[in-house]
Amino acid sequence: MRHEKIVLNEERNVYLTSYIVEDGEAEAKPALLVLPGGGYFICADREGEPVALSFCGYGFNCFVLHYSVNDEERMPGNDAWPNPLEDYDQAMEYIKEHAAEFKVDPERIAAAGFSAGGHLALSAAVSAKNRPKAAILGYPVTGYNERYYEGRFNCLAHVSEDTCPCFIFAAAGDPVVKIENSIKLMQALADFGVPFESHIYAKGPHAFST
Repeated sequence: MRHEKIVLNEERNVYLTSYIVEDGEAEAKPALLVLPGGGYFICADREGEPVALSFCGYGFNCFVLHYSVNDEERMPGNDAWPNPLEDYDQAMEYIKEHAAEFKVDPERIAAAGFSAGGHLALSAAVSAKNRPKAAILGYPVTGYNERYYEGRFNCLAHVSEDTCPCFIFAAAGDPVVKIENSIKLMQALADFGVPFESHIYAKGPHAFST
């Protein structure tokens, strides 16, 4: 496996980490861009590399994006949003521009996001310049009046027939991100006829990653 750190924005500490499977096959693989959670204050490691390695085992070439966060030491008083969405678009453009090098099919790039990263992945699915072909959303914040997210991008209001297919998973008793986030997203997708699947666990914590 080829593993590389690619700096996209040094000032904001934005970088991609690639996980490219070198199996000798010439055919381009589907790709997954992983967006870890962390409340837009950190990019949680446990929702980055473990997810990428898991999907590499299923035939994907993967990338983990360390996007802009609210870093008081580096950028005092800064609210990261909408920088993370700009970081996502820059990352997708980089992957597509280097698709041949990464042995990636530029028409088959999905995004997977967790919690705040789920908010970012869904924001990308409904509004980005480079929208993913599918979105995997783990216990995502969707715009349903969550603390820390009031005033930020309300994904639910932008779901349309152009939204990509989604897979949503969460725990019904999530103590951090209310399950209504996922339920209201499923209803919005159904309203517009967007294909989706979901798995809501009866019990479980927040941020359970893989």
